[in-house]
Amino acid sequence: MSTTAFTYTISDDCRAEDTTVLSDEKAFESLFKTYYAKLSFFANKFVNDLQVSEEIVSDTFTGLWEQRKSLEITTSMNAYLYRMVQNRCLNYLKHKKVESEYVNYLAKHNMLTEIPASAQNPYFQKELEEQVQNAIAALPEKCREVFKMSRFEQLKNKEIAEQLNVSPKTVERHMTIALDKLRHCLKHLFIAR
Repeated sequence: MSTTAFTYTISDDCRAEDTTVLSDEKAFESLFKTYYAKLSFFANKFVNDLQVSEEIVSDTFTGLWEQRKSLEITTSMNAYLYRMVQNRCLNYLKHKKVESEYVNYLAKHNMLTEIPASAQNPYFQKELEEQVQNAIAALPEKCREVFKMSRFEQLKNKEIAEQLNVSPKTVERHMTIALDKLRHCLKHLFIAR
């Protein structure tokens, strides 16, 4: 990858001139203004939540700006932006699926009997998500890595073992430790039987 900013041609709905967009703040701002609304509506087709869609698009532009010196884009800027947003939407949906599966896992193993009524409160939901993320972040490094690969990337133990160059039994041990620690850290959030 190149370590310099890239040059591209902005599409006809912007200016039809070559712009070194990632080294020029005004050009980047123009790019943002041109694509923000379009990308937000595009993202909303995936996540069906305009606020989340706007956050995904904002994060996309933030990431683009932060990585501007190391990017080398070989497609059109239009295609690159739409692909970035699509990938972030799919990651968001995958994360939501994992959260849902985790709650189902807790219910299946009688680790909760009901979610408190306060869980319907969006502020409580945000706090709950933060506590789960903090609990995951507090795991030992290898346990956290194995847990994320298993639950977020949907990899099987054998695939994780191959990627990390460890035995499948080591992966199982890391998952057992991770789940035990998460149960312990998050037990106060649920009413156990």
